[in-house]
Amino acid sequence: MSTMTFSSGLYELMDSYDGFIMDQWGVLHNGLHPYDGVLDTLAHLKQRKKQVIILSNSAKRSSENIERLKKLGIKPGLYKDVVSAGEVTWQGLREQKDPPFKGLGKKCYLISRQDDKSLLEGLDLELVTDVEQAQFILITSFDPSVMKMEDLEPVFKKAVGKRIPAICANPDMVTVYGHERSIGPGALAKRYQELGGAAHYIGKPHKTIFRYCLSLFDDVIPSRILVIGDSIQHDIAGGVSVDLDTAFITAGIHANAFRPGMTVEQKRKVMEQLAQGYGDVRPTWVLDGLIWQTPEAALRERERARMKE
Repeated sequence: MSTMTFSSGLYELMDSYDGFIMDQWGVLHNGLHPYDGVLDTLAHLKQRKKQVIILSNSAKRSSENIERLKKLGIKPGLYKDVVSAGEVTWQGLREQKDPPFKGLGKKCYLISRQDDKSLLEGLDLELVTDVEQAQFILITSFDPSVMKMEDLEPVFKKAVGKRIPAICANPDMVTVYGHERSIGPGALAKRYQELGGAAHYIGKPHKTIFRYCLSLFDDVIPSRILVIGDSIQHDIAGGVSVDLDTAFITAGIHANAFRPGMTVEQKRKVMEQLAQGYGDVRPTWVLDGLIWQTPEAALRERERARMKE
């Protein structure tokens, strides 16, 4: 059984890693603003010439995620690259050369938030409104304020009967926006599978997208790369599957499980429960947030430096 080490900030890990694969939502920001300490942490990493790849299950293309990050104050100079499930899906749909995209066809039944068709821009596809006319279903997002998952059941049952495959461009089971939590696109794909349909997930925790990230680093060996995420199911399990060290952020999607003022031992018990709930997957490190140093640790560091003078 792997052990989990609780850390107060990324400063403590600096000597062990040169490359970082970071989740976006729940680690860098909550959809509305960056979490406290994130910009400072990214600046410290850049100063030390560490390489950061931002990996997101967002169904939007990488360019759109870069723009979103800019609006939140996370500028391109603070990281090396952005990889999104949407980008990998777009490339796959365009080429249709490799599974699960090979031979999908042109007729697409789209399930998205507020008729968001951005992922289809630049692709030679035909949108159909009758699922029985589709050659595949594309799930990019879901708005539970407009529709309930049960509303899709008749559509899914028709599609199952026609053996129509589904592509899920965002495997997240739950999405985070501000303090809100809602059903993610991955939950729709899972339901389609439960009804007997074939669903293919693009993104975390699947190995392909992590291996793609690894290919983007310049001269950094895997043992010097750390995956940072707030989802045991997607980020941590995905990192573990490709033998990378992982760091779990408690303030993201599982924040409700951690009360303010908890001791390390109390947090450890919660982590054990979470780990067992997701296939006994444990992170290497646990942090409350993506911060560089706590004020207390920074003070101790200054005191040590003063004593050396």
